[in-house]
Amino acid sequence: MTTIPPISNAAFAGRSALVIEDNAFMRRLVRSLLVQFGFDSIEEATDGSQALLRVAERRFDVVICDWMMEPIDGYAFLRMMRKHEDPIVRTVPVIMLTSVSNEADVLAARDAGVTEYLIKPVSSGKLRDRLVAVFARPRGFVVADTYVGPDRRRRDDPDRRASGRRLSDRLARNAPPEDGWTSLAADYPGVLRGEIDRLRTALVDAETTGGTALPPWQTVRGIAHDIVGHAPAFGYAVAAAIAASLERLVKPAVSAPGTLPLGTVRRLRAAQTHAKALALILDQGIVGRSEETDALVARLERTVDRVHRDAL
Repeated sequence: MTTIPPISNAAFAGRSALVIEDNAFMRRLVRSLLVQFGFDSIEEATDGSQALLRVAERRFDVVICDWMMEPIDGYAFLRMMRKHEDPIVRTVPVIMLTSVSNEADVLAARDAGVTEYLIKPVSSGKLRDRLVAVFARPRGFVVADTYVGPDRRRRDDPDRRASGRRLSDRLARNAPPEDGWTSLAADYPGVLRGEIDRLRTALVDAETTGGTALPPWQTVRGIAHDIVGHAPAFGYAVAAAIAASLERLVKPAVSAPGTLPLGTVRRLRAAQTHAKALALILDQGIVGRSEETDALVARLERTVDRVHRDAL
């Protein structure tokens, strides 16, 4: 289990947050960290459409939003929020969570007006750093024809620097960690087992439909995305690596459904192999990386490459 560094509750006392995430365990994880940080009010939404209603009802100090959700994903939510008719809603800081780290998606989120961008896995330190950036180093807000969002320029503002130092000083004062994280860690093997069971069911659905129906593959990608997001936080580095390989396997076909009939059999077999690998490491209690697990992941990656070549 990853040890969470003690964090001062005083730094974020009185703050409110909206967590938008379609995976229940990820919502629990982020909520647990926010509680540990000292947030007073935390609300949740499962997708962008539900979240738009929430941000219109009340003012949040920050919104923490997953990139990949259905039916309205984080990118679409962010764009609608930045164009909202209420200027208060329009200016709420948004931290985007995603397992996607390619430059095109990062630039798309930036151009849509994201405040901060956090690549999964979510950890205490990384989330805290983004929250410090939001509250200790706040940006001005720009409303223009071609861009609505935080000002990307950093100005030499002595008052802002002093405010940042004050908050950083408060964060440096240690406080005992909350019990919520311990509870999540104890629950995690069961959560991972449930994700693997869901993955197997989705792959049965994919096989039943001949491997060319989109919904089962969307489910597979979503499960892989979620495991990448939460497994490393509890020390399950191997599970995260296998899930990342699985997400890479299915992402091109999900993004371009017209390619689903290409390499169908090999894609399905490769996905099933990834599911078996996840079950194997969980059954055997394998958590950290080793030469053997790295070799396993390398074999899975080579399988993914072969599937992609078939789909060309």
